[in-house]
Amino acid sequence: MIEKSCDFLCIGGGGAGVTAAIKASEKGAEVILLSKDHIGYGNTRIIGGIMAYGDPNTWEDFFRDIITGGDYLNNQELCRILAKEARDATILLEQFGGAIKRDSKGKISSDVLLQVGGHTSPRSLILPSTGPGLGQGLSSGVTRMENIETLEKTIVFDLLQEDGKVGGAVAYQFSTGEIIVIKAKKILLATGGGGWLYYPHTDTSQVSTGDGFALALNAGAELIDMELVQYIPFAITHPSGVMGIVIGEPFTAGPAGILKNVHGKDILPGVSTKTRAQVSNAIIMEVEKGNGTKYGGCLLDLKANKDHPQGKFIYQAYTQGMFKSFTDLIKTAYGEKAADWEESWDVYPSAHYFMGGVRINQWGEVKGTENLFACGEVTGGVHGANRLGSVSLTELFIFGKRAGEKAVTEIDNANHSEINKTLVNSQVANLKSMIGQKGKYRPIELKRELQKAMWEKVGPAREEKRLKEGLEIFSSIEEKFKDITIPEAIKYNTDLIDALELKLMIPVARSVAISALMRKESRGSHIRLDYPERDDRSWLKNIVLKKNESGDILADTRSVELTYLHPE
Repeated sequence: MIEKSCDFLCIGGGGAGVTAAIKASEKGAEVILLSKDHIGYGNTRIIGGIMAYGDPNTWEDFFRDIITGGDYLNNQELCRILAKEARDATILLEQFGGAIKRDSKGKISSDVLLQVGGHTSPRSLILPSTGPGLGQGLSSGVTRMENIETLEKTIVFDLLQEDGKVGGAVAYQFSTGEIIVIKAKKILLATGGGGWLYYPHTDTSQVSTGDGFALALNAGAELIDMELVQYIPFAITHPSGVMGIVIGEPFTAGPAGILKNVHGKDILPGVSTKTRAQVSNAIIMEVEKGNGTKYGGCLLDLKANKDHPQGKFIYQAYTQGMFKSFTDLIKTAYGEKAADWEESWDVYPSAHYFMGGVRINQWGEVKGTENLFACGEVTGGVHGANRLGSVSLTELFIFGKRAGEKAVTEIDNANHSEINKTLVNSQVANLKSMIGQKGKYRPIELKRELQKAMWEKVGPAREEKRLKEGLEIFSSIEEKFKDITIPEAIKYNTDLIDALELKLMIPVARSVAISALMRKESRGSHIRLDYPERDDRSWLKNIVLKKNESGDILADTRSVELTYLHPE
């Protein structure tokens, strides 16, 4: 066992965690940046390459788009901050070494901004090097800071929490086999979302197993609106090897694109101007009506864009520009004619983003605990019931910066929390006891069972019966987890990694199902087949989850604070 201490422990090495770590480091804090993958990897590295830009003169329009796009479940105070400070995100990205597309004069102008579905004006920047370029920039930004220690290939077993105060974490570094106990004055969760709970029906990184949601719950924090999972509409339906991989989003359908059912009917005119939720829901409902293809999707016909003045730009982006990687995937899945837009694509939504998450204030401080911060996709409240495309990158920079800077102001006057040695020894012993455990089930088997249940019972189309069946399956998996088998290997013990992730995935899956069962309406990305209408009279409410002393997840509702904007 290795023991470490620092001022600020950042758990998560994607954009949000890196931003917080660098901003805290710039203020003199000693930082440990812990990542389950390499620094700059995770979902940040696989982004498509667009980012919302904030114009100080039109921030109120941006704010309104976020709220209306989120069907009014958003935390309006957080959204107001995001819209007003959005320009800072661009500055941070370039400071870290990322690149954005500028016009011929080196300026950000209307010539280089895209209008993405749900936005009422062009405000999305293009990142020419997409995710890999951004990830490299983030990694380079960290290496320039002398007071940031990195721990890669490391997964957190649990936070060290006592009497409502978080004082550190116990982790397993699978590249070395070491158990690491880290004591910190302030701790940040920036672990991303939980898209991998829906594998293979997801376009997210395999490290996105929802760790931060479960860690926060265990520490006494509240989760908000966990039922709100975004499904990006255009993903491959077959063959199985590429199923679930994204090949576009609403605006890439172009002005002449048509979304059709199996009978050739246009099911959503003006598809390129719609939000992700609107397009995904149209596909989901059409398939539920029995009008889907034999592969369970709908047909996206882009051919007319090739002769359309504006559509040609999208076609060029697919054949030569930033979306060429999508074309390569389409060619692999559907063939040459589909890749050249001569044939339609079979598409169905894929799990993409968690809008719900840890409940925070405007500085990223976690409600219900002391010393704990959170930022990025692990948090809830910013996006409401649907996230507009290109906003997540902006969000992670803005709230990563805020959390890192706020933590530092409190570190100066803080001491390391006294952590009960019995608690530390107990956590370490629990982790060690998993290694070499002899049982009936391999963790990966139970993991796949959970993922299958999430898609089939708690996926895009929900109803009471399915959700209750899902909860029963999760309870069964939790019982089976007591009888798992893990080899005695120390380094790169993949069964141990699967077990550690599954231990955290189970309460996250249960949280999504409990919240989805409770919200008896359809709103944004949340479709209830048995409650198909949006119900502002009864459900302008956030669903809040918290663990009780027995470890049960309890759900409650709180009215949304409509501080500035109200539904029309």
